[in-house]
Amino acid sequence: MAAKSKRECGDCTACCEVMIVPELQKPAHQKCVYADNGCSMYEHRPPTCRDWDCLWIKGKFGNKERPDKTRLVSWIMPPSQSAQWGHPVVAMREIKEGSSVVPAGDRAIKKLTNGGASVIVIRRDTGRVVYPARGFKDEMKRRFDHQKVDYLMKGGRFYLSKEYCQKIWPVDYATKDNLKELIQIS
Repeated sequence: MAAKSKRECGDCTACCEVMIVPELQKPAHQKCVYADNGCSMYEHRPPTCRDWDCLWIKGKFGNKERPDKTRLVSWIMPPSQSAQWGHPVVAMREIKEGSSVVPAGDRAIKKLTNGGASVIVIRRDTGRVVYPARGFKDEMKRRFDHQKVDYLMKGGRFYLSKEYCQKIWPVDYATKDNLKELIQIS
């Protein structure tokens, strides 16, 4: 059962492994140098970290579903994405490839999709998997076809290749060397 009160990160540093932190020139899927049993610069962390909206912290998942245990970091996509799709959209970034298909990850995704949210799983090595909200699969297929999204549909999920994702969302696959130019870090 999800917690009702405000949670603390404690020693969970899952987001520190997968978040893009422009202020630190830290790309996704590279552990932050300040993360070790918590954040060593927590009181002075950059705005990207301070404004982070972890769904576990917000009480959307139970204690067994803490990101460092499921190896999935989840957040709500910007309101513009939800407005475009007509319902909430949650992103989940895998800390370890395949985290979304183990029982804990699968339960978290089903909880969200059954609750009316679509889930976009961002994988480091194999692209993205989009799990449509209950009742949204046919509409998503129609939209993807109209937008000429390159996908493979299997088991009610939409698989987008890493090559396709690198073209559409290059910052998600940036290295420390090219991150600065991709997001115009000053």
